[in-house]
Amino acid sequence: MLVDKIFVYGSLRSDMFNYERLLKGKVSKVYKGTITGELFHIENKGYPAVIPGECIIKGELMEIKDFEKNLVELDKLENYTYDNSINCEYLRKEVLVKLEYGSSQKAYYYEYNPKSNINSEDTLISLPHGDWKKHMNK
Repeated sequence: MLVDKIFVYGSLRSDMFNYERLLKGKVSKVYKGTITGELFHIENKGYPAVIPGECIIKGELMEIKDFEKNLVELDKLENYTYDNSINCEYLRKEVLVKLEYGSSQKAYYYEYNPKSNINSEDTLISLPHGDWKKHMNK
């Protein structure tokens, strides 16, 4: 099945700064949802990171108009290229998103790339509560 949705857990959420900059007016539907992983705040950069894990991470599943075209813009923001090189800050991967009403859907999300040259100096702060927006609003 073709993946045509994106799961966002940080600055692309519907009331955050990169949503305003990159997605406003381009999203047709937004659903509250969760994925599993480990969530961190990158102290030296001021934005979040997710790696594989077992915690519940809160975010939003978005249906985006002109998905392929807008995905190119998101890839640029996340410093992702198709070759998944060590120069990619994040890797775009598929994930199963659990929606608040019990169903699940596949989507892309951006997973932090700990092997990236760009991330070698990062200071990661664990957010076991799984909600980056909550961390930023405290």
